[in-house]
Amino acid sequence: MEIRAFDLASAWPEAKRAEGQKPLVYSALPFGYDANVHQFGDNVNSAQKRCAISMASAMFLSACGETTAPGSSVADAALLDLLAPAGWADAAGAFVNGANAPIGYIALAESPAGGVLMRVDLANLAEGWHGIHLHQIGDCSDYSDGFKASGGHINPDDRSHGLLTADGPERADLPNIYAGSDGRATAEIFSGSIALFPSEAAAANIGPHPLIDEDGFAIIVHLNADDHGTQPIGGAGKRVACAAIKAGL
Repeated sequence: MEIRAFDLASAWPEAKRAEGQKPLVYSALPFGYDANVHQFGDNVNSAQKRCAISMASAMFLSACGETTAPGSSVADAALLDLLAPAGWADAAGAFVNGANAPIGYIALAESPAGGVLMRVDLANLAEGWHGIHLHQIGDCSDYSDGFKASGGHINPDDRSHGLLTADGPERADLPNIYAGSDGRATAEIFSGSIALFPSEAAAANIGPHPLIDEDGFAIIVHLNADDHGTQPIGGAGKRVACAAIKAGL
């Protein structure tokens, strides 16, 4: 596995550049990456800047090329551009399954006053609804053990799980995503209770709990639907996909 780095300052949102934040983006590319073909630097294209691979010790905000897993329907560069046009995403991550094979990606954009808009695209899921939650630690390295390294749900307010519970939801809770008969799930999800980065505006509106902290966070997809009421995870079953995001600024 080869790890390369490039500076995304030109694509970093203006507000964050004004605050002096500058992203250093790492890429761990274990599937079909050819250093002689994919050049990182000033000439990196928008698709290569989009998708982040976080595996093993290669955590942080990441970017991937246009390669996909053999037999996967994970999209080509054209769909990556549709998922997150240049300058759209503040963070991104690649999903891997229990065999450590890449099966999709997520792009996240932060609202100026707090809240995060997420675009998700996954392949090779079982047909039907799948729970998707935010977990405490940006670590998907234990893929063969069910992604336990990602920890539990993000829940600094100690609320009950579920979008339909009286004393919920947790900040981790999101609507289900649906995979069609081809195993593909594409969705756009907004959560107003989270922020990617620390800021005065976000702290005032939703509290001082940014997702991208010292150990990052993970997005976990489950085998079954979340019923948004059963404790502790809505009966969503085992963890079948994980995307880890951890920033080093």
